[in-house]
Amino acid sequence: MLAQRKESEWENVQALPKKNKIRKTVKQRRQEKNLNNALRTRCMILFAITTIMAVFFILRSGVATSEAYQLNQMKRQATVLETENSRLHLEIAHLKSPERIQQIAQQELGMILPDKFFFSNTSN
Repeated sequence: MLAQRKESEWENVQALPKKNKIRKTVKQRRQEKNLNNALRTRCMILFAITTIMAVFFILRSGVATSEAYQLNQMKRQATVLETENSRLHLEIAHLKSPERIQQIAQQELGMILPDKFFFSNTSN
């Protein structure tokens, strides 16, 4: 009886640490799950931030590209307008030239240039 009692007490003593070990492992598993969840959450936040930043930079570069394209178009238009402006100034100068006016007066209006010019200057 005494031997059986000691054996049963010994089994009880051995059973106690096993329960503690099981409890520790359950606690450790819960802590690991909490750590894994925290790490997973941090990774998801980091991924979301990285994705948002990438989208922002892509959109920004797209806007910059379209603005550069518009700037080049405006420069091309400015060059065309400057060329046309120069051509129009030259045409205005040609239309205002005295030789052209004299030629139109003689050919279309039948006017003739007098042989002698007299200038009168009266001053009082």
